[in-house]
Amino acid sequence: MLQIFRDKAQSTFIQAIVLVIALVFVFWGVGANMMGSQEAAIVVNDEDISFQEYQRAYDQLISNYRQQFGGAVPDSLLKSLGIDQQVKTQLIQQALLRQGTQSMGMLVSGPEVQRNIEEMVQFQENGAFNMDKYKTILQSSRLTPHKFETNMRYDTLSSKGVVAIGNFARTVTDAEINDIYLQSKESVMLSFTSVDPANFIDKVQVEDETLATWYEQNKESYKTAPQVKLRFLSFPYGTGETGNTEKRAAVFKEANDAYEGIISAGSLNEYAKLHPEAKILSTDFFPRATPPDNIDSSPSVQATAFSLKAGELSSLIESPAGYSILFAEAIQEPKVPALSVVQTEATEDYIKVEANNLASQQSNEILASLKTEGNFEELCSGNALELKEATLSRNPSDNDGSNGFPPNLLMDVFALHANNALPEEVASVGNIFYIYKFTKRTLPDAAAITEDEKELFKNQIINSKQERLLMAWIRHQEKEADIFTNKNL
Repeated sequence: MLQIFRDKAQSTFIQAIVLVIALVFVFWGVGANMMGSQEAAIVVNDEDISFQEYQRAYDQLISNYRQQFGGAVPDSLLKSLGIDQQVKTQLIQQALLRQGTQSMGMLVSGPEVQRNIEEMVQFQENGAFNMDKYKTILQSSRLTPHKFETNMRYDTLSSKGVVAIGNFARTVTDAEINDIYLQSKESVMLSFTSVDPANFIDKVQVEDETLATWYEQNKESYKTAPQVKLRFLSFPYGTGETGNTEKRAAVFKEANDAYEGIISAGSLNEYAKLHPEAKILSTDFFPRATPPDNIDSSPSVQATAFSLKAGELSSLIESPAGYSILFAEAIQEPKVPALSVVQTEATEDYIKVEANNLASQQSNEILASLKTEGNFEELCSGNALELKEATLSRNPSDNDGSNGFPPNLLMDVFALHANNALPEEVASVGNIFYIYKFTKRTLPDAAAITEDEKELFKNQIINSKQERLLMAWIRHQEKEADIFTNKNL
């Protein structure tokens, strides 16, 4: 709980629940998919949420993640984040919050909406609302004033509901404040050691039969990547010519004429006979990860190359560098190589795996001995390990006495005490194993808390209580609601 409080220390209640509240500008920007559908994407208690609203919320969430990660976010990461479900949940919760607020009898007046809009810095010029700027920004975002003001009304209504619900959780006792203060200032001392698999590399014995058995169990990880052998024509813009409109047009005409010529001739071979001046290039087999130097390495060209079937001609492919026409002469499907082909790599991998197993085994044996009253210092000495001492606080930035103990394990450490001094199992961070033992806990003097600290902890507790209350209310509304989700989402 304390970590949650600390994470929220710089946030207000409304900021902490941005998942639930619709920001007006979530409706800015237009997606490319499903925008023409007249069906509802989601229906919440007879309130329709259109595909357009869903797509805009989806695009906005993607944009937020890209800003958070510095612009580039791999598609695989976006997929793992469950963007679709996040957007559905957000839109449903926003609708439930609006509906619940209305059922409480709350309203938003026209002057309220007007005042909120006039206070938005996006529409101000020299510190004052500017009508021309307002209209220009809405027009550039493909929004009418009516639509924007309706969205603003929804958001203001939602904010009122959040505040109203939060008002039921504003009581904090001195005992709660003292409890959080003591936890925030406490420190724990422990003894620990680390076991590095690298120290076991020289102890691994590699026998042919054992390696062969291991390789048979893991051979799929050595499967070769698919490879393609191409013949192709390339029409580059040339160095420094990518911004030259006339040059780009001329390159396109040349490439398009060649493509039409190939289609007219019936094949690339026939085209080559009719046009001996054409410079047809070729490659040997290559995987996608390492394209040869003579072919455009742009993603569009490489994606097309590995989507072709043997004997298939591509369409005219455009890339930032120019145009390409590809012909797949042959495809080499992925295959599992014989052990003899990857002997060196497989042997190195096997040794690493076995070294890791030996390190894990030693770590578990030490922990098991400690649980049966073994002496930590003697166990470390007998296994040529260094026993270290660390003094830790809950805030990693305050841990000058950590002595290299990983901050990832802090929460586990603070769960220990004198009657339960050892973790249930060996911990690992990266490829290093850690065994540790609780030694002592030091608590601060409760009377030393300052008024500023009291106020800080009070706000943190209120924020946490309000968040929990709001989410409990939302979940109750969801259970009672009639919610439909379109199968096309």
